[in-house]
Amino acid sequence: MIQSVQMALFPLPVFLLPGGVTRLRIFEQKYLRMVKEAGDDRHFALSLYKSSTEYQTAPWASWVEIIDFGSAEDDILTIDVRSKGLLDIEEVWMESDGLRQACLAARAHWPRSELTPRYQHISDELIRIFKQNSELAGLYPHPCFEDAAWVAGRFLEILPFSPEHKEGFCEPNTLPQALKFLDTILTGQED
Repeated sequence: MIQSVQMALFPLPVFLLPGGVTRLRIFEQKYLRMVKEAGDDRHFALSLYKSSTEYQTAPWASWVEIIDFGSAEDDILTIDVRSKGLLDIEEVWMESDGLRQACLAARAHWPRSELTPRYQHISDELIRIFKQNSELAGLYPHPCFEDAAWVAGRFLEILPFSPEHKEGFCEPNTLPQALKFLDTILTGQED
């Protein structure tokens, strides 16, 4: 994982945890430049959009890599990005065309861990959702339904709550709380 780096910062109302994949539609010139300048490493930072802050960004971001390019029906560039990890935003500035740049540092998150039988129903429900949504499943050709961190991350990303309500799960030691939260949502029962 990186220690400290500078890269373009793209604020969007998107919640993406490590291992998560999302498809972005790129049409503004500054973001087309961001994709072009991502270079061979194809990296940039995707931050949670916050209208109330100076640079409209949360204090953290998802370090993403471009894994696929395409174009939508309207000839708008589409890119699929996968989160490689989380980053703390140390400094942000705006370039003349409005593209944000940032200095970022690595932020710890959940380690891979085997899904216990207690929470197997969460994985089973995510499998069912993937089977019903081929577009979502298509973003994950190699799903990790046995990994608690992967399952919880994907479930949190697709829940129809605002990204701000999910932000607490960006902290390093919140996987147990995330699993309990998802269990409560799916079963309707609290421990």
